[in-house]
Amino acid sequence: MPRRCQLNPMRHPLALLLALTPPAAAQTPAPPWAARLIAGYPGLVSQVTASEVILSNGTRLPRRLGPAAATEAARQAHPDIDAMFVDRYPAGAPLSPAPTTDPGRTRYEPFFDAIYGDCRKGAVRLRDVAWLPGRGGGRIRVTTTNHVAERLEAVIRDLEKLPPAMTRYLVPNSGGYSCRAIAGTSQRSLHSYGIAVDLASGQADYWRWSGGEGARYRNRLPAAIVAAFERHGFIWGGRWRHFDTMHFEYRPELLPGR
Repeated sequence: MPRRCQLNPMRHPLALLLALTPPAAAQTPAPPWAARLIAGYPGLVSQVTASEVILSNGTRLPRRLGPAAATEAARQAHPDIDAMFVDRYPAGAPLSPAPTTDPGRTRYEPFFDAIYGDCRKGAVRLRDVAWLPGRGGGRIRVTTTNHVAERLEAVIRDLEKLPPAMTRYLVPNSGGYSCRAIAGTSQRSLHSYGIAVDLASGQADYWRWSGGEGARYRNRLPAAIVAAFERHGFIWGGRWRHFDTMHFEYRPELLPGR
């Protein structure tokens, strides 16, 4: 039987290096949120590596733009993809006590541009959705990308089942798609991508209306309304320290089980 040739690592440095180097997967495990990001954007996000998020169309986005931001203010001012997952979104948790973090409020704009399109270029695919048609709610415009319009329609079916006394929190709605910046910043609102909706502003509480930084938390929205949105992939601005209780946005990557 012929002898099998074996490399002597002492005489072949490359062989020694290969023998001592662990597999890449062992060196750089996927972040815990990778599976949720891929599942939340089916057919749109294909892979999360040690340094990038790779979209199905070949777009490559850096996960980090620099050292990890230690403070909430720094993450808001200089967001990247990893920063979006620092604060865990507490889906299904009671609506009190007052929140101390802003889970989901950090957004990396190039990611949403790549997924939904840049509204300034007319690239967002939109359609009107009947908003609580059984209660005379009118219409609201959202994107069709990533099935957002369908998810909102599922929310609406759940909301229609709620008691009539809750209608005042829902009708009239305060809008969906709007190509604009977040108040007080140069960052685009998620309304610019057609993935955010605002409920009746007359029953809402917002930190800027309540004194700005350091405003005392307040919420009047019933838990059943929040639960209806969270069941279908939307997060709620009332779970932020910078509270915005009329605001919901489609962020399936932040919700367990989605």
